[in-house]
Formats: sequence, C-alpha cells, structure tokens
Amino acid sequence: MEKQVTLDVVALAELRKAVEELKERVLKIEIDLGVIESGYDAVYNALEVNVLMSAGEPSSPVARPEAKGESWDLGKIPWIDAAGGKGPYQKSEDVNNPEFKAMLKDLGAHKGKLYKNGLFYWAFPSGATVGRKRVRKGR
Repeated sequence: MEKQVTLDVVALAELRKAVEELKERVLKIEIDLGVIESGYDAVYNALEVNVLMSAGEPSSPVARPEAKGESWDLGKIPWIDAAGGKGPYQKSEDVNNPEFKAMLKDLGAHKGKLYKNGLFYWAFPSGATVGRKRVRKGR
C-alpha cells in the first residue's frame, strides 16, 4: 500500500509540472498572436493611407481598429519589489490574471518592451514574468 501512495505522489507532481509547462506554452502562443495582430494593424493602416492618398485625400493619421490587449488596468496587476543588476524594479507573474495576460499580449506586439505612463515594461525571456521600472525624465 505504501509503495502505491508514493507512486501516486510522484505522478501527481509530474502532472502538476506538465500543467505548468502547458500554461507557459499557451501564454507564449498568446504573445505570438499579439505580434501577428500588431502586424495586421500595421498593414491595415498602410493600405488605408494608400487608398486615401490615391483618392486625393490628404494623408492624415488613420485611426486603426482597436487591438485587443492594448488597454490594461495597472491597478489590477499585483507587483513585487525586486532588485537587479541595473537597480530596483518591480515584477509580476500573475499569469491567471486577465489584465496581466492583456499586458503580455501588448508587450508581445511591441517586441517585449514598451513605455506607458512614465514606466518602462519588459517581458522576461520565460514569457511568464514582466518587469517594470520608472523611466528618467529625459526619455
């Protein structure tokens, strides 16, 4: 009986690990989809401007369709203070939070780095952690 319980504990630990790996893969796929969506938006804007110019319309900024993931509420994402080689920063790993997922998607559309509301955001290579740091006024 004891041997069977030990095997079940090992199997459960392996299953948990597999589930976590699957969650990370799904998150990376969502980021890739954000990049593809961003490319679509760029092509759409270029075509729209081209149509306006060929019709003799003045070229003015064209409002692109609202891309998913571009608006995320910072107040709904938990941040933890951390320190790195370039000083203090904050990080978040709340992959089950819809706001966090939207932020990751937006980061994916911007090659993993962006500035928003005076803060610099970047995605860690794992794809499941985001860091942020206040930027100096010169930027």
